[in-house]
Amino acid sequence: MAARTASRQGMQVLVVEKNKAFGIARRLCSRLLRLGAGGFQSDIEVTDAGHRKITITIELDGERSVLHLKPLPPDADVRYTGAWAASFNDTWFSPSGFKLHHKPTDDHFTGLIIDKDALLAGMAAECAEAGCELRAATQAVAIEDGPDSVTLELKSGDTRATVRARKAVIADGSFSPLLEQLDFNEGRKVVGVRVKFLTLILDGVASNYVDTHRVKFCFPSLHRGYITLSQYPPGRFQLGATTTTGSQVNLPTVLEHFMAESPYADWFAESKVLGRTGCNMDLRPPVWEPAKGNVICAGDNVAYGETSIKHAMGCGYIAAHAMRSSLDGGNGNAEYNEFWQNSLNYFSKQYRAQIGRTKSIPAVLNDEEADTLFRWLQDNSVCGLPQDCLPDNRNRLYAEMPGIAEKLMGPRDTEGTDRAA
Repeated sequence: MAARTASRQGMQVLVVEKNKAFGIARRLCSRLLRLGAGGFQSDIEVTDAGHRKITITIELDGERSVLHLKPLPPDADVRYTGAWAASFNDTWFSPSGFKLHHKPTDDHFTGLIIDKDALLAGMAAECAEAGCELRAATQAVAIEDGPDSVTLELKSGDTRATVRARKAVIADGSFSPLLEQLDFNEGRKVVGVRVKFLTLILDGVASNYVDTHRVKFCFPSLHRGYITLSQYPPGRFQLGATTTTGSQVNLPTVLEHFMAESPYADWFAESKVLGRTGCNMDLRPPVWEPAKGNVICAGDNVAYGETSIKHAMGCGYIAAHAMRSSLDGGNGNAEYNEFWQNSLNYFSKQYRAQIGRTKSIPAVLNDEEADTLFRWLQDNSVCGLPQDCLPDNRNRLYAEMPGIAEKLMGPRDTEGTDRAA
């Protein structure tokens, strides 16, 4: 997005891609274009910061659709010709099949799942149309920022080349060596642990439920995290799980056992594994100022989790305009940093307090307790994300199942305004 936008503004642009071709998404991704401004873990409306989140509306028109990034102007629109899969709700299943739904009904879209390879290939084509030079199978292995230009060393096979540019946008993933070379990570400590993700790409699932829902299975005796299942266009599905890199958990074994021996094994009786995707990421805070000197950083190299597809595209668009502003004598870095600091939930103390009010259900409950909790939620028609609906029903949970409530939210006398302050 940054390259396409910059080229349309008259800049000469080189795009470097380390994969062998543009339009190959190797890293794990939900592929979900989530509608609305809600966060990954909470739907609360942030009021303690001037948030300018990137949201999306989608114009569906046969094989040619348009992604509209809001509140950006029409020149940020992106054409999309790939396959779609609809999501009308997110649903959590307990071991015995009791359910928690994100939304009370399945009447409305909550998001659309895309073919990310098709999206990337289409955007690369738009870059070429705009006049960008595209180099695949090429990696930037070194970078140096100077007073008025950036010098990069590029590697393609056994060939190395040096290029200079007035400005650079870096979007090279979670473990970015370029960020380290430029000291963007200085003072950015790991606040949690390194996590690893794995998904199996499946050719089919024998349940119509996943045709309209993104499913998360809570099965603590098998795995102390959620096991996720969703569509993976075109016409495939992905089954995934997460753990820490230092744990003894073998994610392939977890997923294979779930498919073969869990109460939901019949969903996968005829499924074939077509491939795998995965990635590792550090749990650490976002970079506060991702634009400095002649470099702007965009994507999950400078933030964990929140730079999803729509936000990544928004970052690219804003980055291109910030570069143009700097070249024209303005303070483009300040403009980009101001957007960044007001578009991530992480920078909201209110949001961070909300998602810290309860622990992950499969991490602290056993199978029987998970069934008890999910049955109570289902019987009482409670809906929402767990980090929202559990604290919202705190008093009832402590009154009716105090042992479970304490495991999830701590001793009763620790809640109050102090924890969310």
